[in-house]
Amino acid sequence: MVDIGSISGSWRPGRGIVTEWTGSPHSRALAATAPADPLPPTFQQTRHLLSAYTARKLGRRSPRLILTSWSVVGWCDIAAMTSAINAHLRRHDTYHSMFDVTDAGDIARRTFTHPEEIEFSPAVLGVMEQDQIQRHVLHDTPHTLVWDCFTFGVVQNEDHFTVYANIDHLHTDGMSSLVIYRDISRDYQAALDSGSDSAHPEPATYREFTARQAVTVDTLTSDSRPVQDWVNFAKDAEGEWPSFPLELGSTDDGAGLAFTMELLDAEQTVTFDNACRRAGVRFSGGVLACSALADHHFTQAETFHIFSPLDTRTGDHVVSAGWYASMFPISIEVTADDFGRTARSAQKSFDANKHLSTVPFSRAIELVESHDLDTAGSSRPMMLSIFDFRKLTSAKTDNLGMYIDDLNHGEINIWVTLTADATSATFSFPNTLDSRRSVHHYVSALRDEFLATAAVG
Repeated sequence: MVDIGSISGSWRPGRGIVTEWTGSPHSRALAATAPADPLPPTFQQTRHLLSAYTARKLGRRSPRLILTSWSVVGWCDIAAMTSAINAHLRRHDTYHSMFDVTDAGDIARRTFTHPEEIEFSPAVLGVMEQDQIQRHVLHDTPHTLVWDCFTFGVVQNEDHFTVYANIDHLHTDGMSSLVIYRDISRDYQAALDSGSDSAHPEPATYREFTARQAVTVDTLTSDSRPVQDWVNFAKDAEGEWPSFPLELGSTDDGAGLAFTMELLDAEQTVTFDNACRRAGVRFSGGVLACSALADHHFTQAETFHIFSPLDTRTGDHVVSAGWYASMFPISIEVTADDFGRTARSAQKSFDANKHLSTVPFSRAIELVESHDLDTAGSSRPMMLSIFDFRKLTSAKTDNLGMYIDDLNHGEINIWVTLTADATSATFSFPNTLDSRRSVHHYVSALRDEFLATAAVG
């Protein structure tokens, strides 16, 4: 199974002996003297770094952590796990850089000259209760603006141990969780087998992706097709950016909540998938249609606009850790009480607009500032992510899970996950009274759309 949820609400490492790996004093000293690197951060990283810097100046916390966790039978061999963690950190170059941010918003990169010298060392934290472990990983992981903004650990129980990799979003995304799990699992087993070769495919570097993105962005003009497609989306939205349809209340303090609920059980998931196929769409089109119809329930809008993240890995980057996911826009013509027609509109827009994930929206707007566009954005931004894990969950995954912190920028984030066992949704939202009420109403409407579709599947 693959679980998605929040660290405090869904991650269940249990009570156990905690050992944690953090940057060694020698590695931190090397990081402090790492030389300047002219390569800029990616656009994703830039926004994250500036947000983290602003939040730190204001004394606030900012959403940032993605924790990957899995279980292993038996007693952890600390030496073997140390070897596996360090091999992972040295293999993937996203971990080799750090960034300095100024009040003017300038960002400078510094990079290890010899990444083979990076070393994370274990420390036994002792027996901890589950809630103590959750609080520890949420509050004690170094912040975004230092090099080692990631930690690794194991929670030893009587007959198994839980491995976790708690990494700042600066260096990871949803698909990186699979890379982390496979990397460390293979290297751990290889270390147990007397240092046998773990046979990892060589990953393309995150630097290559970063440089390619920079070149792509630098060659854009206001007449480039992707820029014009973003402009057309903005015009069609008429300033009504992808927005949650209900009130959220004051969201300035960054407090958030997250929870996961089942939308469909295994049998209903099969009938829902059948309904999608009969409508001529894939699972993604069906999910988007249900979201559009749920929005129509509250707004009566004839067009539904939404942002969705897409993994932009290609070639050897599919085995590379780093923040590759990027947003693209979807516009759906909504036909009330007609799932098929709405789903076909959703699938068409989803497929047609994927290419925009390679072009940061903020850069597109910079290039067309002379256009009469409302670029203020939404006060209630909304994102919908779709994961189809059916192939993955047919294999051995050791109770693999991906978990986020409870912090929030004032937006609604939804992750819909399809496995062989169920269709589930994880919601992240501001922790306000208005938001809790609104999300309750929205979730009910969304689930009704899924159930109605599955009922006729």
